[in-house]
Amino acid sequence: MIVAMSRFRVLDKREQDVRQAFLDRPRLVDDQPGFLGIEVFQDQTDDTIFHLVTRWSDPASFRTWHSGPAHKRSHELMPKGLKLDSAFTELRILERLEAVQDGDRDIFEHFAGDWGALTRAHLASSALAHGVVATPGGGILAATPAMERLLGSEPGRLQGQSLWQFLIPESAGELRSRVALGSRLAPEGRSRDVRFLMTFIGRGSREHRLACNVDVHPDAFALLCEPLGGSAI
Repeated sequence: MIVAMSRFRVLDKREQDVRQAFLDRPRLVDDQPGFLGIEVFQDQTDDTIFHLVTRWSDPASFRTWHSGPAHKRSHELMPKGLKLDSAFTELRILERLEAVQDGDRDIFEHFAGDWGALTRAHLASSALAHGVVATPGGGILAATPAMERLLGSEPGRLQGQSLWQFLIPESAGELRSRVALGSRLAPEGRSRDVRFLMTFIGRGSREHRLACNVDVHPDAFALLCEPLGGSAI
């Protein structure tokens, strides 16, 4: 895998316009062969400086994109009249150092670590991937369509509700304990690799038993579950 890292400085006090342009980007790169992901960063000590980082499976894929019409069009969608410091602009191509051997489980981890777009698409369409992101206090921030269906909610209606009300008391207590432990020990104590069982309460007070993993962050936790033995609804 390679990383293409661009650095540039805005000269005409249009930092907010640049921020918004990246937030509203047309995603022309997302379906390009070899594309693995993109992140944009704004310097915290000098907000005129931006870093654009894209990940690619190989150098040829990046070069094809960089020299193609879609890349040119994406630049044309930046704020009109934007002035950059040409002396500061820089592009670096970095190769990730890794030792991957045929038959080694690290091969799967090598690809899975860059499956951001594929994971988002899978979570949005899967009938088995039941995911939810919540605050440490249990306030739901987002949920996959499968989780919304399991809990009997209309799309987008779970946000702001308490996750605990959708769990039997024993499961709610188990999850609270894991979130509290993960918050104290993160990142060393993150329990994303430890699977445990939880019982959710869906429409009509129907109970659903799911196998779950939790990943605890300082300001939220992500819960990803799947039903035991097939569909939960």
